Amino acid sequence: MDILPEQLVLKWKFQNVDKKLIYDIKRCIGCSLCKIICPVEAIELGPIPDIAQGILDDSNPKILIDHDKCCYCMLCAVVCPNDAFHENIIPEEQIDLEQFPSIGKFFKIDMKKCIEDSKNEICQLCLKVRDRNNVKEYFKIQKECPVQCFSIDSPIKGEVIIKKNMLHKCDPQGCKACVNICPTESFFIPESAEDVKKYGKIACNENECFYCGACENSCPDDLIVVNRKEVVIIDPKKKGNYPWIQGWIKSIKEILRKALIRGKGKKKIPEIEEEVKKLQKKIEEEIPQLSMEDRKKLDELNQKIQTFLRSPKIRYWIKDKKVNKVTEELRKILSEQKK
Repeated sequence: MDILPEQLVLKWKFQNVDKKLIYDIKRCIGCSLCKIICPVEAIELGPIPDIAQGILDDSNPKILIDHDKCCYCMLCAVVCPNDAFHENIIPEEQIDLEQFPSIGKFFKIDMKKCIEDSKNEICQLCLKVRDRNNVKEYFKIQKECPVQCFSIDSPIKGEVIIKKNMLHKCDPQGCKACVNICPTESFFIPESAEDVKKYGKIACNENECFYCGACENSCPDDLIVVNRKEVVIIDPKKKGNYPWIQGWIKSIKEILRKALIRGKGKKKIPEIEEEVKKLQKKIEEEIPQLSMEDRKKLDELNQKIQTFLRSPKIRYWIKDKKVNKVTEELRKILSEQKK
């Protein structure tokens, strides 16, 4: 892996195929869609809250890629909403990405209104960025399109939830992480008393939101949740019975992981009841009793041992740890008792 000032370049070579994956640090918006869909879990989030708050500058990568895990499938390049990944495969004909499924476009155009003015800067930008997803440019085009024919239209549908019961942690003036990171300026700080009462400290205009998840990743107090409910998956441009299609579709659908888990709900496991009969056995045992004669002998032995232990001689032997002498003397008493 090569580390350049604004790029990470991952390289892979096998037999006659060279693959290169370029991650553009500046273009990354911190949405983590690439992390979610990565089939080998090679991508982890970087210090997104610190970058969004300006504690770290934006030259720091918002994601970290484990080049030992990366399989160079290029799914990240297909899903990225702001063209932060670029694939380079040599020779080109070895792998054709048009044989793979992709995610839908993040814009729509009313072609009846579109003028494609070659002299207009916004028109030229629009023509330049249509092929690959460039949501930051799309937002600019939407605002400045001369005929208002262009608008952001996300292939991902969902909702943004702000945890109002935890808003006491939010510091919109000191933090502004969600406001700073949002590529379409969906997040805003309510200013009027009416809006503050309605929204709270922060709010999201979901008309502009495309549910990328950058706001959720940026919040240092986990106050924001982005629930993705639908995703538009486009069939391969080149038709064919390719074995990898279902694998790619499954990976792209990981974008909806939280919604799929919630949709399953809790299932009750049926309980199997068995009647268990416990058999109790009454065990009766006769405890042998000592005869009067045996009791008398036992009492006599006990008296002799007590007298033996009280003897000064024996006590000195015990003190001096003369075990052999004590044992020998005790054996004499026991042998006499037997007689």
